[in-house]
Amino acid sequence: MNILIVDDEPDSLLEIGAYLNKFGRFDTYELCSNPLEALEKAKQSPFQVALLDIEMPEMNGLDLAEKLLALYPQIGVAFITAYNHYATEAFEVNAIDYILKPIREERLFKALDKMKAKLDEFHVPKEDIPVVPVNRDTLTITMFGKFAIRMGDHLIKWNRQKAAELFAYLLDKKEQPVHKEKLCELLWPDSDPQKALVNLQTSIHAIRKTFLIRYADHLSIEYSGNSYMLRLKDVIIDVEQFEDLIKKAEESHDRAFLEQAVSLYGGDYLEEDGWHWAEAKKVWLQRKYLAAVQELKRNKKSS
Repeated sequence: MNILIVDDEPDSLLEIGAYLNKFGRFDTYELCSNPLEALEKAKQSPFQVALLDIEMPEMNGLDLAEKLLALYPQIGVAFITAYNHYATEAFEVNAIDYILKPIREERLFKALDKMKAKLDEFHVPKEDIPVVPVNRDTLTITMFGKFAIRMGDHLIKWNRQKAAELFAYLLDKKEQPVHKEKLCELLWPDSDPQKALVNLQTSIHAIRKTFLIRYADHLSIEYSGNSYMLRLKDVIIDVEQFEDLIKKAEESHDRAFLEQAVSLYGGDYLEEDGWHWAEAKKVWLQRKYLAAVQELKRNKKSS
C-alpha cells in the first residue's frame, strides 16, 4: 500500500517516517508539510492510506480528507492530532482511526494494521464478486411509486432503510448542501442530538459502502461546512425526465412531450416509502401530472 502523511510540523513528519520504516508493511510513503501540495500529489499518484494532521494552515485535515475521498473513495484515512475534540468530526468523514499526539509507535502500528485490514475487505477476488448484468454504465433511479436504484437490470439493495431515506433526501436536494443538524432533526426527531449524529454518520458510511466501491464514477457525497451534498453524473432519474418533458411541452405546445411525461408517471412521488418530507413535492408533481392528463384529453376532443 502507498501511504500519504500530511503534517505541518516537520518534527512530527520525521517521527512518523521513522516509525513507518520500522513498520515496513507498505510499498511507498510520501511526507508532505503542505496540504495543498499533498492534494496535488494525490491527483498525480494514487494512495491507499492517508495519515493527516487536523489543524493545518490553508486547508485543515478534515477538508483534505473529504477531497481525498472524492478522488479515491476506498482510501483509508486516519487523523493524527494533539486535540481529542475533533473525534466526532473525524468519523463523519469516514475516518478509520484517530491517533492522539504524542504518537506512540505501537498505537500507530495498530492503526496501520486496522487500515490494511479495511483495504483488504475491498480487494475481494474477482470470482467472489457478484456479476452485475449488462448495461453496467446506466445507473437509473426511480422515484415515482417506490424508491429504487438499478445498475442496468441489477437492483441495488439497502441494508439500512434509514440510509435509503437519507440518500433519497439528499437526492431530493440534489447538489444543494444540507446541514448535518437539519438531517438529524429530520430523520431522527425522537433521538437525542448525539445519538442522532451517530445514526447519521452510520448511514453516511452505509451509503458510501453501498455505492462508492462499484459506482464511484456516478456519484459522490461531499462534506464541507458541516453539510453534506450529493453529486451525480450520468444518472437517469425518472422525476427529472418527467419535469424536463413537462417543461418542453409548455414551451413547444407539443403533445408528444406530454404523452411521454404521463407514461413516466408510475405512481405518486415516493408514495410507497411514506417519507413525510416528500409530501410537498408529491403534491406538486401530482398536480403537474393531472394537468398533463387533462390537457391531453382536451387535445383529443378538439382533434
